[in-house]
Amino acid sequence: MITDENFEKEVNIANKFVLVDFFATWCGPCSVLGPILEKVAERFKEKLFLIKADVDKFPINAQRLGVDKVPTVILFKDGKPIDGFVGVMPEKNIENWLKNIVENK
Repeated sequence: MITDENFEKEVNIANKFVLVDFFATWCGPCSVLGPILEKVAERFKEKLFLIKADVDKFPINAQRLGVDKVPTVILFKDGKPIDGFVGVMPEKNIENWLKNIVENK
């Protein structure tokens, strides 16, 4: 679990993309998306690291990044956000989205 204090350190993982799932425990779509992201991230584990960020417990970085809806997913490379989406997407769409980015950068 990521916190406001360790966010910068965690998204700066060398040689890997970092996928951050901004969620809330009360959010129904978040509970649907979470397991999908975990499953897809496992397929890309050599190139990608998944982090979950509870916006209610640690709101500072969510606010700084303009996250105003949950679930919001942001993909980072070298500590910088490079792409993302809001809401729930089908597993295959997320897998294709990640494949296009991770294999081409």
